[in-house]
Amino acid sequence: MKTVLFARHAKSNWNEPGVSDFNRPLNEKGKNDAPLMATYLQQCGYIIHQIISSDAARALATAEEYKKYLTPDKPVIQNHIIYMASHLDIVDIIKQLPDKQSTVMIVGHNPTMTEVVNYYTRDGVSDMPSCSVAIVQFEANNWSDIKREHGDLLAFEYPKKHN
Repeated sequence: MKTVLFARHAKSNWNEPGVSDFNRPLNEKGKNDAPLMATYLQQCGYIIHQIISSDAARALATAEEYKKYLTPDKPVIQNHIIYMASHLDIVDIIKQLPDKQSTVMIVGHNPTMTEVVNYYTRDGVSDMPSCSVAIVQFEANNWSDIKREHGDLLAFEYPKKHN
């Protein structure tokens, strides 16, 4: 079994003139929602072997919150490709994961996170709001064996469900 937690970054701050999209930080709502969701996932008992994140400021800040609660002893792996990725770029990243890791989290951006969840599952999601997490499980022993529409959407969580 392989499991991916596809996470969209928390709400970002659009009110800082001159800050590039890449460097846009979390706003106050995002700073509150990220630990809320991380706590929820921790309480559900998810054991994550690795968090891989876009290196954009808002995604990385979100990933660091998840790290505090879910993988405190492991660094977040930053991957610049995720910043402007297509869903097929995420598929390539997943296919290259070490098979010894059975559960990973990928923190990225929309529309890519929605597209990759819909690529892997038949159920799909209409849109991943800020700080949402789609948990997809695959009946596979190797990451390279995971195929389109072979994932089961176990859960789709977002802050408004838990506020």
